[in-house]
Amino acid sequence: MEALILIGVTIFEALVGLFLSAAIAAFFWGLVKFIWNAGDEKNLADGKQLMLWGMVGIFVIVSLWAIVGFIQVSFGIGGGAGMSGPGIRIDP
Repeated sequence: MEALILIGVTIFEALVGLFLSAAIAAFFWGLVKFIWNAGDEKNLADGKQLMLWGMVGIFVIVSLWAIVGFIQVSFGIGGGAGMSGPGIRIDP
């Protein structure tokens, strides 16, 4: 049972990294649209909207990441020290 939970946590960690990267990219793309299209009201609004949803995405993802880390520590699941940061595992 613990092996199944560890597999789920590993998949979740990978998805957190992927979705967090997408949310950050969306925020910065909105920022670029906002700056480059300062004269065009429609593109300016689109840039603001994209930045807003990027920030909402970052908040939701980091919140879920913290909740899962809290559950891991509370129940002693996984490494025992909570989730590690998003990254690529390299086994020698």
